[in-house]
Amino acid sequence: MTKIVSLKSLLCVAGAVATLGVSAAAQAQAVPNTPQIQFVPSAEVPSIPAGLQTACINAPVDGAPTSKTCPVIYYGPTRTWVFSYADNRTSFALVTFDSSGKVLKNVERPGARYIFDVFSDDHGQKLTLVGQSKNSVVINWSDLPH
Repeated sequence: MTKIVSLKSLLCVAGAVATLGVSAAAQAQAVPNTPQIQFVPSAEVPSIPAGLQTACINAPVDGAPTSKTCPVIYYGPTRTWVFSYADNRTSFALVTFDSSGKVLKNVERPGARYIFDVFSDDHGQKLTLVGQSKNSVVINWSDLPH
């Protein structure tokens, strides 16, 4: 009888662990309606507004070669491309497009140029845009149309 009780106890504990495992796996999934960063071929940009250029680099250092892909921020039905200015100012131009390629918003964020990568902070709800010489610009998720 002791072996049966032990086996039942073991099965109960295993069930509890399995339930906790399912709960933990659900928590590890992406939070709904959060910005997602994808690297997209630079040739796929919908359009480049006047005075801007795609200048994506493959390392955050001076003199880095250009990259064939650019980090693009997907947030809800919109996507935001990070452009540099043709006049070489140290600013990013964040241009948000709708699903048809129409510009919804074009805003300048000074502090860096030539985009390398974008990091999302789910807890702080911020995005860090890293450019040449590891200079970066931080924006709030709420700054992006979505």
